[in-house]
Amino acid sequence: MRHFYLAAHIIGFVLWMGGGLAAMTVGIAMRTGPRDELRALLGVQARLHTKLILPGCVLVVVSGLLLTLRLYSSATSVNGYPMPLMIMQGTGLIAAIIVLVISFPTMGRISRLDPAGPHAPLFEALSKKMAIAGALTGVLALIALISGVLLR
Repeated sequence: MRHFYLAAHIIGFVLWMGGGLAAMTVGIAMRTGPRDELRALLGVQARLHTKLILPGCVLVVVSGLLLTLRLYSSATSVNGYPMPLMIMQGTGLIAAIIVLVISFPTMGRISRLDPAGPHAPLFEALSKKMAIAGALTGVLALIALISGVLLR
């Protein structure tokens, strides 16, 4: 069962980070593109969040928790947990909390706004909030990835 959980963990991470990089690319295109194309690009970014980032995030957290619970009955629990494992778990959970509490609700809110209408200032503020949350999540995920590599 450990191999199944590990495969799910890696697949979820690829979905989460791949969707995040794609959403970042669309966000960059939104900054430089014309205002009338923002609605279409925003739809693409919202679908990336709902179809890749959110399921990947949930899969990583659930499989990571199941892998951690399996460690409690192994020899690792007697010897102590390695530092890279704890760093990977901590940064992964913080990144998941950012996605679930900040990024996903903000994306839902921003996708209902008209970027060129009367809500343009709110759209800009929420776009900046999304960019900061995405960058922070990406940095935390990179730290978790490096920690996971050091673990092996």
